[in-house]
Amino acid sequence: MKTNRTRGRYLRPAVAASVAATALLAPLPAAAAAPRAAGSVEFKYDAPQISEEGDHVRWHWTVTNATDEAVHKVTLKSTLTPHLPITNVSGPCVVSQTASTVTCTWDDLRPGQSAGGDIDADLPEDLSGAVQIKGRITWQSDAQAQAQQQPKPQHP
Repeated sequence: MKTNRTRGRYLRPAVAASVAATALLAPLPAAAAAPRAAGSVEFKYDAPQISEEGDHVRWHWTVTNATDEAVHKVTLKSTLTPHLPITNVSGPCVVSQTASTVTCTWDDLRPGQSAGGDIDADLPEDLSGAVQIKGRITWQSDAQAQAQQQPKPQHP
């Protein structure tokens, strides 16, 4: 099973950034929960940086393994609403061609290891209302990865 965490940031272009964040940790049902490491994999978006002209925005993100063991198959998915042209991403990230979505992946993160990067997007002149960035992170602990690799019992 994967563990999830979601966060979002909002911004109003050409105005001092109005930022709000929400977090949700999706609990696993007790019967399906595999043993996990203490702590979690955390991520955050810094306050957006808007160009002086108000036509470009940059979000810096950070992912940190705050567990006491290595985690595997780590994926951070960031989505911009409304759809904005993403002009640059850094880190092990790719941009979806159909939506304002950036997916960053790591095979493994050691305990305490952090990674960071940026997402840059253009702000169209006719844009009105709020721009929102939401993120979701998934990962597997050592125990979860081992549980998936163990053979399933055969039933007659």
